[in-house]
Amino acid sequence: MKSNSTYIITIDGTSGSGKTTISKLLAKKLNFTLLDSGKLYRSAGYAFLQSKNKFTDRRSVKELVSKIDIRSNNDNEYEIFYENKKIDHLLYSEKVGESASIVSKIPDIRQRMFKIQQSCVKGQGLIANGRDMGTEVFPEANLKLYISASLEIRAKRRLEELRKKGDDVNYDSVYKSLKKRDESDMNRTLSPLKVPDNAEIIDTSELKPDAIVDKILKMYTITEN
Repeated sequence: MKSNSTYIITIDGTSGSGKTTISKLLAKKLNFTLLDSGKLYRSAGYAFLQSKNKFTDRRSVKELVSKIDIRSNNDNEYEIFYENKKIDHLLYSEKVGESASIVSKIPDIRQRMFKIQQSCVKGQGLIANGRDMGTEVFPEANLKLYISASLEIRAKRRLEELRKKGDDVNYDSVYKSLKKRDESDMNRTLSPLKVPDNAEIIDTSELKPDAIVDKILKMYTITEN
């Protein structure tokens, strides 16, 4: 749902394509609020891991995800809270990621996440980063972008990122993991990853983040006017 006063930019794309980096830079340039939907689904995965019931039925699913909340901070970025405690820093382990992949397929969870995402449409503008922002959540967004890069480039980027965190990983395992994630995202029944209607497609394989943001800002200027 598009607000008359809030300019919405959706940024969808493959894992490791640079969506998060680009979204953060763009949000700062435009002074828009940033919504990272991936963190929302990771928070549902986190809630799953904390649960003694392990989502045994629809009632327990709804009860757990009802404890997830989202709030804008001073940097215009939405942060995630669970039982009124900020949990952003707890959402990036492999366990949480695997858990998020499982629970994101549950319709009741996607419905709850959809409502939270819709509540973010306020203020001057919103950058919505994810995998179904332009197709399902904000289909009437003012500007839709689809960000991708070659699997080889994305694997190299992810390998470097993980090694900086101290993880003992190799290129082959990262490559296979990303390939598996692509196949899962694109072939799932609920909200599969695909290029949104009327989206601008940007390949980041050979482009630096600043150059990509400059390109998007020119698109924004055209649509805004």
